Amino acid sequence: MITIKNNNLEVEIDQLGAQVTHVVDVKSNFDYIWNGKAWKRHAPILFPSIGRSNDDHYVVDGQTYPMPQHGFARDLQWENVRKADDQVLLELKASPKTKEYYPFDFTLQVDYKLVGNQLLTKYSVTNNDKTSMPYALGSHPGFNIPIDDDGVFEDYTLTFGPHPKQIEQLGINPAPFRDGTKAPFTAVDQNNALKLDHRTFDDGLIILDAKKIETVTLSSDQTAHEIKLNVKHFPYITLWTMENATEPYLCIEPFAGLPDQASDHPTDWANKKGNNFAEPGETQSFEYGIEFS
Repeated sequence: MITIKNNNLEVEIDQLGAQVTHVVDVKSNFDYIWNGKAWKRHAPILFPSIGRSNDDHYVVDGQTYPMPQHGFARDLQWENVRKADDQVLLELKASPKTKEYYPFDFTLQVDYKLVGNQLLTKYSVTNNDKTSMPYALGSHPGFNIPIDDDGVFEDYTLTFGPHPKQIEQLGINPAPFRDGTKAPFTAVDQNNALKLDHRTFDDGLIILDAKKIETVTLSSDQTAHEIKLNVKHFPYITLWTMENATEPYLCIEPFAGLPDQASDHPTDWANKKGNNFAEPGETQSFEYGIEFS
């Protein structure tokens, strides 16, 4: 495990998957990140695919390849490239193993940095190949709700800012696949606030078009603590907790990419909605911050 720390936060990162496993408030010694038994992960990195692929396969350049759910980056060992007290840079490169699933030469980096009460995360994807490289990238952090045992899950609210006129939701059918539709997200009130209720998630994940959303704030009148994600560089936000359960956590996930639309055959990534395309030699970056208070 790798630890970075400043006067406000202590963050633990597992080199297997490069996922954040703990974000601990230094003063009060409570953890913001989920570590329960029901869901074994904490904050996985999704690459080069998000969600489950139709028939667990996809097509690129006329060839069909297998693809695990959410890609393979979360299950591989990352290299520690550079480390300071409050920052670490981790890297995953193409290998014979990754080319069984993804035929491109790539470099994927994640830079975690603490600034005050914020954890800043920057992803960089480099195409080292000679052809255009399609991919999706997502962050999947799970947060303990309640925070520091203040109240219960249903006491908390998500507020979307600054003031999007209308938030749209992408249709899911059957979960976890998209159905290609989009409609107003009617679960929010006039202030674009979503009162949390486990039943809201019984039908599976909720994917929101986030092009007009810059922040997502988790708060409650039962606590002085809150979590605020600054997500303006990501076009989609996904909300998820376990279906038909009452586990005390919620994943708030910035996505640069989307799950497959349901089909009886593998999706051609050249035409997949939400995919990014890095040209030969190009590096594309995505970053977001989480303020913990």
